[in-house]
Amino acid sequence: MTSIKNELIGTWKLLSYIEVPIEGDDSLFPMGKNPYGILMYSPDGFMAVQVSKEARLLYKSNDKMMATQEEMASSLQGYIAFCGRYKIDNKRAVVTYSIESSLFPNWNNQMQHRKIDFEGDILYLKSTEPILSNGIYVNSYMTWQRMERSEEEFVSEHLLREVTLKN
Repeated sequence: MTSIKNELIGTWKLLSYIEVPIEGDDSLFPMGKNPYGILMYSPDGFMAVQVSKEARLLYKSNDKMMATQEEMASSLQGYIAFCGRYKIDNKRAVVTYSIESSLFPNWNNQMQHRKIDFEGDILYLKSTEPILSNGIYVNSYMTWQRMERSEEEFVSEHLLREVTLKN
C-alpha cells in the first residue's frame, strides 16, 4: 500500500478555494473565483503554501515598504502564506501542519489539520475543524492539481533564480 505522504510529495497548483459557512449559508470565495496558489510538500517533511487573490491593488510605489494603508490591507487580505513541518495520519487520511512561519502571525506555532482525498492527479483538502473567516465560522475546501514535471521544474528554477539574484 502506498502511503499518503508518497502521494503528497511534490508541487500542486490551486484549482479552487471555497469556504462553506457552518450555519449553512451560501459558499464564499475569499480569494475570488480564480485564485492562484502553489502548495509544496518535500520528502523531508516540510511544506509551504501560498495563495493569492485574483486581483490585488498594485502599490503606487515600487518600494514594498512604502505602501498606503489601503494597499497594505489589499495585500494582506488577498494573500495566504505559511510554511512548516507536516505529518500524515494514514489511517484517518489527515495531514497536520506545524506552522513555523505565516503571513497571518496568529498562526505561527499553531497546528492545523486537513482531511485528504485524491482523485487521480487531483488533491482535495478540507479543514477538519471550522475556522474563523471574516467574522463567521467556515469549513475550507481547497482543490489542487499536481503540477507536471516541467511546470514544477520551472517554478523551482524561477525561485532559485530569485534567491540567487538577491544574494
